[in-house]
Amino acid sequence: MSDLIRVLLIEDDEDDYFLTADYLSQCKEPRFDITWVTNSAEAVAAFRCKLFDICLLDYILGAENALDVLSVIKSKGINIPVVILTGQSDTKVDEMVMRAGAADYLTKSEIESPRFMRTMRYAMVRREIENERIERHKVEQQNKAKDKFLAHLGHELRTPLTSILGYTELLIDDSQNQRINQELSIIHTNGKHLLSLLNDLLDMSRIMANKLELAPKDVDLAGFMTDVHSLMNLAAKDKGLQLSIDCPAPVPEVIRADPTRLRQVLINLISNAVKFTDNGKVEVIIDMFHQMGTQGKEMLRFRVIDSGIGMPPDKLEDIFHPFEQIEDVMRANHGGAGLGLAICRELVSKMGGEISVDSAFGKGSTFSFTMDPGNISEQPREALNLASPSTRTATGMNLHVSGRVLIVDDLRELRRLTGHLVSQCHAQVAYAENGVKALEAVLIAEQEGHPFHLVLMDIHMPVMNGIDALKALRKHNCQTAVVAITAASRKGLRQSLLDEGFDGVLGKPIEKNALMEVLDKYLIRTSGVDIEHPDNASAASSEKSTEAPLLNNGLSQGQRILVIEDDIDAAELMQLLLIHQGHQVDIAQSGEEAMKKLHHNDFDHALLDLTLPDYQGFDLAPKLRNIAPGLNIVVVSGREPDAHQLEEHHIYHALLKPVSKQDLTRLFEE
Repeated sequence: MSDLIRVLLIEDDEDDYFLTADYLSQCKEPRFDITWVTNSAEAVAAFRCKLFDICLLDYILGAENALDVLSVIKSKGINIPVVILTGQSDTKVDEMVMRAGAADYLTKSEIESPRFMRTMRYAMVRREIENERIERHKVEQQNKAKDKFLAHLGHELRTPLTSILGYTELLIDDSQNQRINQELSIIHTNGKHLLSLLNDLLDMSRIMANKLELAPKDVDLAGFMTDVHSLMNLAAKDKGLQLSIDCPAPVPEVIRADPTRLRQVLINLISNAVKFTDNGKVEVIIDMFHQMGTQGKEMLRFRVIDSGIGMPPDKLEDIFHPFEQIEDVMRANHGGAGLGLAICRELVSKMGGEISVDSAFGKGSTFSFTMDPGNISEQPREALNLASPSTRTATGMNLHVSGRVLIVDDLRELRRLTGHLVSQCHAQVAYAENGVKALEAVLIAEQEGHPFHLVLMDIHMPVMNGIDALKALRKHNCQTAVVAITAASRKGLRQSLLDEGFDGVLGKPIEKNALMEVLDKYLIRTSGVDIEHPDNASAASSEKSTEAPLLNNGLSQGQRILVIEDDIDAAELMQLLLIHQGHQVDIAQSGEEAMKKLHHNDFDHALLDLTLPDYQGFDLAPKLRNIAPGLNIVVVSGREPDAHQLEEHHIYHALLKPVSKQDLTRLFEE
């Protein structure tokens, strides 16, 4: 409690006032400052002029009583502990005033007793606790308001970015704009940079609000690092750098981690290493490490080593703070909001580890971080033997086949790489990002009379892995050939996958010759013309056509699509991109307009914005399905849609704004 307690005494008897004031004035600690009034009107006036810590209220005040005064105080929104004083004890009065909101009830004869001072102290403590509760509630409400604002801001920024990036892509693809191609590329690059800054800000906001949660699962370390290498190797090669991943000692075959967030940390560190290195190499070294303070627990350690510009020693701590950047880096015009490393530090902390940096200006940097790999006592240890990715696009494939291939992988970039190899052999390609969507695609294709001839199935995927997907296909009496794709290299894995029922096994990174053998075995070799679609032979080999649909499962016919979006620029852009892909597209700018168009026209798919002037998207979805039961709904949103709501409304596809040409290519065929 404060050294000085400000007391408002509401008492109409002068003798009782002097008695109370005299007793309180004799107290050395705490000291009391007393203001005396005789009725509720004077009390309200006093509250307007001065702040008080506690109120002592006589029960009988002439024409008023304590219940009347309490009612007046509460009606004015005055939050202060009130102790009732009365001439004699009465249990019924005690209950009434406590129900009315009094902090306590005393007889005037107790004013000079120890109980009086205890009552004062307890009332003050209860008030402080209540004030803390109110402050916490205010902070929680402010955080909710901030989160709502950031979500709204993200939505509002993503919508114009859709138009900026989308129309720029269209202009770049137009051969008539070759003379301004460099300027258009600058616009596109900076638009993507703005999007990455927005994503970093939203990630940092979730971290600061303690709302970023990890989703740990079993991760095959060799396969995971092969994917990371494949994703980052092209960026390194573009700068003439060598990217290598080494593991000097055996490591666990499987670890427990959130693959999305672990990948985010590694890609951020490797991207920075590539960005700030002009010549030389970037190395990633993986080993086991007994970290201090973990009671001898083994931790997994990653080190990203570059031969780049380095940093001064006195600046090394600053780089892990949000919005901090090294001045020399800023002068080098490498950009960024200074959030990437701060996000990495928070993510590594959530993984149970620590991140650090060792650097010398002009001599390169080494970023190290550790993570808890989970219970690895039963895990076999093996050297991480990663093959270097082959040059996949330098030369064409010699094989010419006809058939339909479904590529299943949760990493979009790797789906595209594999798809490009397959399309070079002139086969038709479609994609799925997990086992559930693969199962859906294969079964629908069979029902519609356009079955797949081959499925290339990644083993480690979210939602449903490759083995479970294969079992589900066989339960549905689907005999399509399914070949497993895996980066794991443990002894006996190939045979165990064949025993599970796979028709073959391909290792990651996929070698061209091995892939051609599989395609030649399960597809029909042709003499240079696509038997099923001779007019599309050249298109099938084009890289632009490799991202076949997830929704229509590779059908070549144009789809009928309704774009439900209130932002006319974003709607017209999606319409234009889809029309260029050969689809019939209409636009509705509200829920009512969408329902009217569904009543009068047949649509295969609807791209549904979640924020419309007359409906929330999830409220509109069931109404659309009532009108058109077979309608495939794809959510389009400026923020991550709630997974539970997607599942509740049986919506299996969602696009995050800005929606690009590549995003739409994943859904629909060109």
